[in-house]
Amino acid sequence: MSAKSLLFGLAAATLVATLSACGSGGPGTSGAPGSGSGSPRVSLIAKANASDYWTMVKDGALAAGRDLGVEVTFNGPDTESEGDKQLNQLQSAVNDKPAGIGFAPQDGAQDGAPAILEAARTAGIPVVAFDTPVNDSDVPIATVASDNSGIGAQAAEQLSKLIGASGDIAIITNGEVGTAAARRDGFKDWLATNAPGLRIVDIQNGESDPAKSRDKAQGILQAHPDLAGFFGTDDDSTIAIADEVKAKGLATRVVGVDASPDVLTLVRGGQIAGIVTQNPFGIGYQTVKLLVEAAKGTLPAAKDVVSESVWVTAENIDSDEVKQVLGES
Repeated sequence: MSAKSLLFGLAAATLVATLSACGSGGPGTSGAPGSGSGSPRVSLIAKANASDYWTMVKDGALAAGRDLGVEVTFNGPDTESEGDKQLNQLQSAVNDKPAGIGFAPQDGAQDGAPAILEAARTAGIPVVAFDTPVNDSDVPIATVASDNSGIGAQAAEQLSKLIGASGDIAIITNGEVGTAAARRDGFKDWLATNAPGLRIVDIQNGESDPAKSRDKAQGILQAHPDLAGFFGTDDDSTIAIADEVKAKGLATRVVGVDASPDVLTLVRGGQIAGIVTQNPFGIGYQTVKLLVEAAKGTLPAAKDVVSESVWVTAENIDSDEVKQVLGES
């Protein structure tokens, strides 16, 4: 048996005792991870804590906590460009010794996260990455995320159907690495292979910030008023693009990613032609579920747990399939 397997075996045994004590009404083992007041606890550190997308992830995590009988804490910085703050939150979570930790790394937290996660492993705390993989670390026992490259490719395919075989296209991303890069590159690669007549004339990083995304969209549209299509890799960039296209009275077709309430309103109104929506509720739920199972000694069968995504337009937004992914069924 490897040292790593032995460590997880010992941690699992300790955590099973904690969970069993909770289930029988007895107190948790003093000092055991997550034991605290006797209820097992898992801590999730998201990229941010103040957007519709992350609110839906939180809702899913809390629902799993209720269903599985564990306490769930959910934290994250105010924006997705506060890497140092997120690393501090991750360190605090490790220090609190919960039964498990879920972590969705910001771009700016990728370099510092592995050392902190290694400390979690040393303490016997299982870790699940969610939404975004952790670079350069084998500590997470699984990553719960969408197929972000596939999301980009799906958006490119749908946009090509909307605008035809030729025309200029631009992209606003919500970052330069991680999920944003995967969506951007999936979009670009699909066009290069399947629609070489569609030319990408500009790519800008809106940093998942509404104001910055709007400035980027405004600048691109001023330089390219005849733009045929525009792709946003998250809800903030997609909303900014749609608002600027409408303000300028342009015929540019807008596609994007993520189904926040504001995005769905714009889809219904026709300002956004379509979006590839993830299942943020499901991502949060599955992350907590995997952590609870790990605490009982059952590790995931696969390292990559893919969360479903669907193409949403004004025509199918009220369908059963879409409502189920949006958590409205």
